[in-house]
This record gives sequence, C-alpha cells and structure tokens, in this order.
Amino acid sequence: MDRQEQIHVVKETVKDYFNENEQFTGLHELSPSEKTHIISIGTSILCTKWRVGYEGGGFVQSVVNNDLSGAISRADETNIKALKFYCQLMYNVGKPILD
Repeated sequence: MDRQEQIHVVKETVKDYFNENEQFTGLHELSPSEKTHIISIGTSILCTKWRVGYEGGGFVQSVVNNDLSGAISRADETNIKALKFYCQLMYNVGKPILD
C-alpha cells in the first residue's frame, strides 16, 4: 500500500469515528466545513502519531505530544471546539493495518 492509500485509510478511520461519536463530543451542531476541517486535522493527528506519510504542524504536534498549553495556543476556532474529540480519537482508535 502506498503512502496516499495509507493516508486514505486513516482518513476513513477518522471519518467513521467522528460520525459514530459526534453526539458524545458536542460536535453535532457544527457546519459541514467545520466537520471537514476536524476530520482533516484528526487525520493529520493520527498520521503523525503513527508516522504515516507526513508530520503535522504545530497544533498537531502539540496534540500528539500531549501539550495542552501548546495545543490551545495554536488552535483555531474550530480546533478549540474539537480538542476533546482529538484526545478521544488518539486514545480510542487503534492503528489499522497499513501494509
């Protein structure tokens, strides 16, 4: 499986987790563009954590490194709303087989 396919698998994993849990994380009232942004950043978080493809930027690195102050200081308006989701995502989703 090439890098793009691996990233696609991770993105689908994030999308599924988001759809299954948005009611529990308070994210069900967001706009479609905010949901798309959260799925994209969630994908970057898991790709960074699992070393798939690329490393994320400062906000993503802060989340992966469990640096709350760094994450909050680097978060945009949508990512502030999604911090709980990102933490749940990182700790509740297992790495899929990406071979």
